[in-house]
Amino acid sequence: MQGHETFTLVIAAIAMITGLLLILSPATLIKAGEFFNRAYDVESTVYTKRIMYGFLYIVVGIILLYMVW
Repeated sequence: MQGHETFTLVIAAIAMITGLLLILSPATLIKAGEFFNRAYDVESTVYTKRIMYGFLYIVVGIILLYMVW
């Protein structure tokens, strides 16, 4: 596996996990955001439309996985 494929897989996994957390457990994502502070800062607009962004992140993650596959 080439370097860019590994990077794409990591980004896809992060997108899918973030999407699932936005849909199922936004409080966990907020706590993680507070813990990592600047490393994982999600804006308030994402939380106000968390269902839409959650599904969007999951779809983008699936597309990225398809591109690598």
